[in-house]
Amino acid sequence: MKIEELEKELETRISDQFGLTEASAAEKLQKFGMNALSERKGVPWFIRLLKEMTGPFSLLLWVGSLLCLIGFALDTSDLSNLYLGIVLGVVVIITGLFSYF
Repeated sequence: MKIEELEKELETRISDQFGLTEASAAEKLQKFGMNALSERKGVPWFIRLLKEMTGPFSLLLWVGSLLCLIGFALDTSDLSNLYLGIVLGVVVIITGLFSYF
C-alpha cells in the first residue's frame, strides 16, 4: 500500500506533518469518544470475604471444626471436642478477616 493511500484511509498526513490536525482530532473525538479504557467493575466485598474464608486450608479447618462438633454431639460428656471445634472455627474467621483487610 502506498503512503498516499494510507493517508487517505486513515484521514491523516504522514509526509509533511505528524498526526492529526486540531480540527480533525476534535472531529474524531466527537465521533468516537475519549481514547480510554472503560472502568472495570470490582468484586463485591462479601464475595472477596467469602473467598478468603473458603481457601483450601480454610476448608480443611472448617471440616475439622465440623467433625469436632459432630464428635461432641455424639458424646456430650467430652467437652474437648466442643472447645476444639469452636477454636478451629474462630481461627478460620480471624485469619480470613486478616487476609481480607
